[in-house]
Amino acid sequence: MLLGLAALGAGAGPAAAWEHHGPRYTLKVVEGETTLPEYRQVASTSGSAEPNAKVAVSISRGGTVVYRQTGEGGAWLSQVPQAGDVVTLESPLGRVIGSQVYDGLPAMDATVCAGSTNFSGENTSGFTVEGSVVTLSPRTNPYGQVTGVRESGFGEAQVKSLSGTTFGGNFLVPLQLGETVTATESLKILLAEEATYTYVSEDSRPVGACPVPPPAPPVPPAPPALEGSLMKLGHLTLHSLLKSGWKVLVAINQPGTVVEDLYMRDGTLPAFASSTHHHHHTPPAVLIARGFVTATGAGTVSVLLRVTHQGRIRLHSGKGVRAALLSTLDSSSGAKLGLSRKYVAIH
Repeated sequence: MLLGLAALGAGAGPAAAWEHHGPRYTLKVVEGETTLPEYRQVASTSGSAEPNAKVAVSISRGGTVVYRQTGEGGAWLSQVPQAGDVVTLESPLGRVIGSQVYDGLPAMDATVCAGSTNFSGENTSGFTVEGSVVTLSPRTNPYGQVTGVRESGFGEAQVKSLSGTTFGGNFLVPLQLGETVTATESLKILLAEEATYTYVSEDSRPVGACPVPPPAPPVPPAPPALEGSLMKLGHLTLHSLLKSGWKVLVAINQPGTVVEDLYMRDGTLPAFASSTHHHHHTPPAVLIARGFVTATGAGTVSVLLRVTHQGRIRLHSGKGVRAALLSTLDSSSGAKLGLSRKYVAIH
């Protein structure tokens, strides 16, 4: 950001050296407008020197000086640089005090608006940020002629965060339409011989209406009611069940999990497959085979039931078994559905 501090040069010094009475140089860029642009224009590029000395202010674009003004003690241009232009302060003529690449900052967020106390936006890294608000009104003589501009309702922003290239804070009272709000960033540099150079960049604009908040996202449609059915039961014998399990086809109308439990009809059956809660004094039925599969979408899935350890013991001990098949569907949205039980005889 700092292209050069020629002639005087940059010099280090104790903290107390900032409070001195050496030469003071200022280079300032102001962009934007007020609520009374016909009477109070602010867009300008200016420079000054104290004590009084010859000053030159220039704006360079692509290495070529496009605007330049000189003066005694100060110089003023009605033009402002574009982003990427270089603004330079000389004093006396030919001796560069400071040169900056203009980046168009600071910039206030659109939320710095009427009815809000917010003060936030973007700034140049390392710069100090301040904010202010004022009400401007025409000053008239007894004949109704405008003789100047009256300022009232001045307020300062409290900058509470300044990190990297963003700032944040608030005003003590909400901003109002008809006011002019300003963000100012500055960088003060100690030069040799107790001189100081301060670069200031300012952005002013009338307080406008707050932006309309974006519409709320549409409410997603409710998932369809969970539905399903047993489509097909594969061939089942004691031998095939023990050797390779039992395959069944189940239809489900949405993503979810299909659980198939095969119980012996020798006790209390649970309400759903894979449930272990029983509320009766009758011993629970023995789970002899189980299988489950996850459906990624609506359709028909194949579920292979495998014999459990306890089921293998019970099936080896008899020639026939009366069993009940419990089918349970669990959707991805949390719904649960138990299909009608199927009773089978296994020989």
